[in-house]
Parts: sequence; C-alpha cells; structure tokens
Amino acid sequence: QSIPTYALLIFLAPKSIIEDIQAKFSRTWWTGKDRGRFWTMTPWKTLYKPKAMGGLGIRNVRLFNLALLGRQVWRLINNTNTLCFKVLSSKYFPNGNIFNAKKVDKASFTWTSIATAAKTLKDGFGWQVGNGERINIWDDNWGME
Repeated sequence: QSIPTYALLIFLAPKSIIEDIQAKFSRTWWTGKDRGRFWTMTPWKTLYKPKAMGGLGIRNVRLFNLALLGRQVWRLINNTNTLCFKVLSSKYFPNGNIFNAKKVDKASFTWTSIATAAKTLKDGFGWQVGNGERINIWDDNWGME
C-alpha cells in the first residue's frame, strides 16, 4: 500500500484509479492458487476495519487520499511562512483563508485536489469560539447547510 502514497499525497486520484488500486488489493487477498479462482474467507467490510477491531487494517484508498490531502491543508493553515503557502495564497486565497478561496479559471490539478480536501474538511468542522477573534459571522458556516 505504500507505493501510491506519494502521488496520493499531492493529487486527488480519479475514481477509476481508486477502483483499480482497490481491485489490486482485493485480488491479492482473494485469489486462490488453483487456476486464478477467487475464494472469500472474509468480507471486504472486515478487511477495512482496524486490526484492533478484528479487521486486517487495509485502508480505504479514497479516504486515505483525502486524509493525505487534508494534511496538506493543515500545513497551509499552520505554516504561513513557507514558500508553498505564499505561492498558493497569492493566486488562490489572497485573504489568507484557505476555506474561502476565490474561484480561478484553469486552476492547477494540485490546487484543485487541495481545494477538494479543504471543502471536505470544512463541511466536517465544528466551532470552538474561544475569544471570537477569528470568527467571521458573514462567511463562516454557522449551522447545517
């Protein structure tokens, strides 16, 4: 599972690629030695479960891809002094907020992938108000959309 990780770290893989990787994982687990027949000992849902929960710990590649891209979003939020942040923010989110990026024609595939992960993360966020300094009541999500 480690070979596609480098590409999944930067790019959102198309659905066909994800399905192909998943098929290779399942063939590795389910192929019998007698003339390529398939036999199943364990359902696919069990294979995805963590080892501590009785599964084999095989990753769901789509979720793993989003998690790796989410890590890039986290880096952009927390490391504002990096060259990567300065280049991406100057073109895609000049206000410094990756979650309120502007629409750009012909955006790079890397940015489109990161923006997809940012949208997925934003949809799952909750609020912790604190001192209220970073809250924008006009643009931020205050409830279910």
